[in-house]
Amino acid sequence: SEYSVVVKEICAREIDNVQLQRWLNGLRCCISSMGRGCDKLVGATLQLSWVYRDEATVSAFTEYLADLIAAHAEYASPCVYMLVQLFLYKEERTEEQNSLAFDRALTCMNHVLEMVPTSLYCVKQHLLSVCPYKGRSAQCQEHFVQNCLRLISDFPVLMGDIFEILLEHMVKLDVDISKDELEAELTQPADSDATGVFQLELEQDGQATVEASCGGCKVAVPMTNVAAHKLDICMSHVLMFIKKHSHHSDGTFHLDAATLVFQSLCKVFEKVLLLTHGTSHVQFLLLYLCSLHQSFVEGFLHVLWNTAEDVNCGAVTRQAAVSYMAGFVARAKYIPLGTVILCLDLMTEWISRYIHQFDSTARSIPNVNAHAVFFSVVQAVLYIFVFHHQALLQMDDAHTYLQRLNFERIITCRLNPLKVCLNSIVELFAMITRKHEIVFCYTIIERNRRIVMPTTCIDNKSNKVIHLGSFFPFDPYLLQQSGVLIKELYTQFKDMAADAHLYTEEDTKTTESEPIAFPESPSLEAQMQLNLTPLSPMCISPGFDKNSFT
Repeated sequence: SEYSVVVKEICAREIDNVQLQRWLNGLRCCISSMGRGCDKLVGATLQLSWVYRDEATVSAFTEYLADLIAAHAEYASPCVYMLVQLFLYKEERTEEQNSLAFDRALTCMNHVLEMVPTSLYCVKQHLLSVCPYKGRSAQCQEHFVQNCLRLISDFPVLMGDIFEILLEHMVKLDVDISKDELEAELTQPADSDATGVFQLELEQDGQATVEASCGGCKVAVPMTNVAAHKLDICMSHVLMFIKKHSHHSDGTFHLDAATLVFQSLCKVFEKVLLLTHGTSHVQFLLLYLCSLHQSFVEGFLHVLWNTAEDVNCGAVTRQAAVSYMAGFVARAKYIPLGTVILCLDLMTEWISRYIHQFDSTARSIPNVNAHAVFFSVVQAVLYIFVFHHQALLQMDDAHTYLQRLNFERIITCRLNPLKVCLNSIVELFAMITRKHEIVFCYTIIERNRRIVMPTTCIDNKSNKVIHLGSFFPFDPYLLQQSGVLIKELYTQFKDMAADAHLYTEEDTKTTESEPIAFPESPSLEAQMQLNLTPLSPMCISPGFDKNSFT
């Protein structure tokens, strides 16, 4: 039949540009007749190798697609899928061919979505279906992220969906990375023969990233850990997108655009990151974004605290929210002291109400299964205080304020939070509060050493294992290239080394009035070595570097 002849002619590989343009223009003239019965014909046109042809042919194909989807909405999904497949990097193509395919696929996609906005509904599902497996090459990961971010720039309405796809993908890379291996890599000398596999510019205050000479050109030095290298590339592109999208072309801050990014990322955070245990780097996107405006800091903390207080959420999710809140307030350099005080007030008030309600029924051995969120909030208060105690003690009414936090009531209650909180945090808190005569913890610590209890329990609502004190989402950021945008915003515990001389052996030695057996040299370094060994039941570091005080 003539229909079969047309299909066969369009499928012919040797069809030239002029003939193909004629076919496409002819099909546009009868586009209204190309319904369900023309599936083979439509399928043949979608399989055309159009992306490498001349501009006139590409333009004719783009117009044909737009007309086809406008006339027959059922073809929107296969058309969008065909375009999305071109977002992937192909090793068999040259760099020029890949770049040309990306540009033309995005141009065609933009035209189709502008002409037929209803086709936006199928973009997310098809991007998700072609999202590269984590085992694919670094180039494939990089270009997919780049093309998705370019699509957001043209269609901000897709921002939430695309951020969700990208962060889910990056989380899969993140949880596969061993922080021990990364730390070992950072301690090794740089490999002078390292060769770059991608080129990417990152700028921080006008300064380019660390670069190495490779074949006469400047390329970023890749990390030797394969998963970390891939994640580093993805993080770099997303961070630069956030930075660029949140500023006008003249460099001034664009609050409305930045707010849209913040709202989208917060929704994805609640849906993806907050429910994932063990991520180490992806959450720093929020730490960077919040540095752009104080309202973002307050908004992020509001989301976290609302989740922490929500009794309808499972204990694991509430604990994760508390951990994020503690790490964010402790680690972000840009958070003002007033916000730190507000968070401490919120948490200690909640703790006081909780103690008033449950302390009378508490057992002699802490019931972690029943009070997991309470113990997490107490640990968060101690963690924040350890990081910010110097600034808090420099306030005019420091001791009055600290007494108002009622630390004594918290540590002496029958719920016994000091037994459950991570040892390294408890002992640092004890040393600091004793030095400044705020509260005395050592009697309770010594008594707790005689209590044996489990290091995990089960959340009754979600049936998930609760890891006591083992999740610190803002531990040191170890990715090298993307880290240039993070390191200036992030508080390292070693920055507190100047105050280390305050905590000497005399602060924790046994006296006649205090019959407590402590190590002979309980310096901060010794405390870290004592509590954070690979054999410790809770050996995931809360960010206290054991070499910080050497």
